Parts: sequence; structure tokens; C-alpha cells
Amino acid sequence: MITIVSFIIILGVLIFIHEFGHFIVAKWLGVRVEKFSLGFGPKLIGFKRKKTEYLLSLFPLGGYVKLAGEEPGEELKNDPSEFSSRSVADRVKIVVAGPVMNLILAGILFPIVFMMGTQVPAYVKKPPVIGWIENGSPAEEAGFKREDSIERIDGATIKNWGELENFIITNPGSNLVVSFLRDGVFMERGLTPSTNRVYGTGYAGMMHQIDPIIHFLTPNYPAAAAGLKPGDRILYIDDEPVYHWNQVSQLIQKHGKEEETVFVVQRETEKLSFFVKPRLEEINGEKRLFIGISPFMEMMIEKYGFFESLKKGTQKMFEMTGMTFYVLKNLVTRKLSVKTLGGPIMIAQMTGQAAKAGMSTLLFFMAFLSLSLGILNLLPIPVLDGGHILFLGIEFIRGKPLGVKKIEIAQQIGLAILILLMVVVTYNDIQRVLPENISKFIPWR
Repeated sequence: MITIVSFIIILGVLIFIHEFGHFIVAKWLGVRVEKFSLGFGPKLIGFKRKKTEYLLSLFPLGGYVKLAGEEPGEELKNDPSEFSSRSVADRVKIVVAGPVMNLILAGILFPIVFMMGTQVPAYVKKPPVIGWIENGSPAEEAGFKREDSIERIDGATIKNWGELENFIITNPGSNLVVSFLRDGVFMERGLTPSTNRVYGTGYAGMMHQIDPIIHFLTPNYPAAAAGLKPGDRILYIDDEPVYHWNQVSQLIQKHGKEEETVFVVQRETEKLSFFVKPRLEEINGEKRLFIGISPFMEMMIEKYGFFESLKKGTQKMFEMTGMTFYVLKNLVTRKLSVKTLGGPIMIAQMTGQAAKAGMSTLLFFMAFLSLSLGILNLLPIPVLDGGHILFLGIEFIRGKPLGVKKIEIAQQIGLAILILLMVVVTYNDIQRVLPENISKFIPWR
């Protein structure tokens, strides 16, 4: 329920803020606003004031603004209160106001988040020293090893794990030149991240250090039944030394069957041995062995004063704006798969997770969505605000507007692009939700 409610509220607020931008600038310029609705669909209640009808509609996902004389081909009286009778500059101001309001909202929310304090995994701020290399991964094939310290990628300085992960995620299939230190010696190697088949993001197979310390035991599972406790550091599993948490799962799966496994752990000043018999379970069609333990994830709170928050929030906004354009460029050049895109289902899931994580996390996610909505609406695609600005730019150059038929054809093409995009992102969402690949459910395959 919290996922649905938070999704409706967040998306509703973002779209409402967008439409309010169009509304307030139109009012300021003297263009008549015929309707301003909070929500879509059938009217619930409303009132009229100064020629504007204010509505509360049934579906709360945003709202809309109806301006006098805004429809192509609509008969005009050359009245300055009509949208299409105003100068190109005035119309651009009204159109651009929606995306700008989303950008302003993001600019307000990011500093607020830093003032409230955000909880982030501590490792993302730590130096990018490799703690684990997956077998058969691009990192292993490239010759990287544990304790290599990443310094630069393609000449860009990498200060922490957060920056390293962002670089790899956004560069699937790219030939990267990685500079690093190994035993004090500066070295360089090529690395080509593979592409995650579900999300389309880059994967290298290198991870930060996760100490093999038990944080939580699932009740009624083998580990708890055997006597293991939170805080135990796993030293050996079947006589094999354990230095990273990822080894635990690998060594449990090693035998592939339910048989007793010897765990040697450090508990305060004692070394203790336990016999644990894993339980075989099927998850998403795959059978795996489980003992019911999870690692400790160190978290940290980032909290700043007003002026520092303003600085950090502004930096974060520019950083995420750059990342958005970087992703768009990679999508257009096909360096990044469309599988990275998410639709309503993914947004709803992430909104629910953010809401459960706390108000600051929810506001950060809201700021990111508002920033994305503002940027994407400025793209020159017909039916988006950027498409309207494109038409107005052409009108300014030509000295007269495009014909109604040409605008309608362009909008139909733009609408087709958006529908295709919605189909793609919904397909991606369903693939992530279904237990197996969606292609198995397509009858004509």
C-alpha cells in the first residue's frame, strides 16, 4: 500500500508543479486560462473565478491547463488573451515554464535533502580498492586482482567506489583504459564491461571489500539452528580461508547438495566450529542452497548546514544533469541498451523503496524524478514541451507558423515515438517483475 500511495503522491505533485508553471506564467502574461485541474478525468468539484474554472478531478496523477486559443486550427479573434495570438517570445515563456518549474523544484529539494541528512552505504565514499573479483568476469579476464587501487579511467580521476561504479554502469561494452596501483607500482590495463542482460547496464565483476561478518540470521534456518550468532566472523568453510563475504555463498554452493559444512568462526576471543547443513530452495526457477545469514552493511549519514547544503545540492543537481545527458547520449549512440530504461512499474517500486527508507531518501528520489521530467520535457519531440518550442522556433525563423496539417503529422509521429517508448519501458518492467523471461509468454514465438 505504501508503494501505491507514495507513487500517486510523488507523480501527482511533479505533474501538478509542471502544469502550475504553465498556469502561473500564462496568468502573468495575461493569457486566459480556461481550466486548471488538479487531477485528470471526471470532475469531482470545481469553481469559476476570473474566467478560469478550477477543478478537482477523479484521478490524482497530476493535472492539466487549458489555455484559450492553444489548439492548432482554433479560430482566433486576434485577442491578446489568446495563446496563439501572442508573440513567439510570450508563447515560449509559457511553454518552457513547465519544465523550468520541475528544475526549480529539484533545485530546492536537493539542498533540503542534504540539510535533513541522507543515509548512504559507507563504502561508496571509500577509496576504490578492489576487494573481490568474480570468476569469469571482465575484471578477471583483464587481469585485475584483489587490492588493486583504481586511480583513473580514461584519464578521469576516480576518487571513491561511488564514482567507479557509476563509470562502469554507464559504459557497457566500452573499451576503457584503467590506471591503477598494484603493490605501489603504477599500471594500466584495458577493461570492457559486459552488458547486464536484464538492465542493460555495465558490469565488470569487481567489488569493494565486504568482511565475512554475520549481521543477521533468518529464524528457523540452518545457521541459526547450528548455533551461529550475529557478529561471528567466518574464518574457514570446509578448511578454505574466507576473506570476503562473496566466498560464503560460493563455498556453500560448491557441493551442490544438502550436506554438512564446517564453519570456523571468530567469536570475540574464541575460535569456534559449527556443522551447518544447507537447505535447498527454489527461487525464480533456480535451485540454490541457503543457510539463512546476511552480512553487515555499514551506513553513514551525510548532513550539512544551510550554506554547505546549498552548495552540495547545487553540485548534485549539476552532477545528475550531466549524468542524464550522458545516459541520453549513450542511448542515442547505442552504447547503452534500452533495457536500462524503466517505466511506471519500476518508478512505483523505487518510490515505495525510497518511502520505506525515510523522508530524505524519498525527497532525493522526488528531486531526481523532477529533474528528469524537466530535462526530458525539453527534448525537441513533438507533443512534448520541447517539440512546441521547436515549432515556435521555426515560426520565428519563417515569420509565420507551420501549417496545421504539418503540425498534426509531426505530433502523430511524436506520439508514436512516446507510445513505442512506453511499450519498451513497460516490457522492461514486466521482464524484471516476472519470475522468468517474458519471451516465454509470447504465444507467437
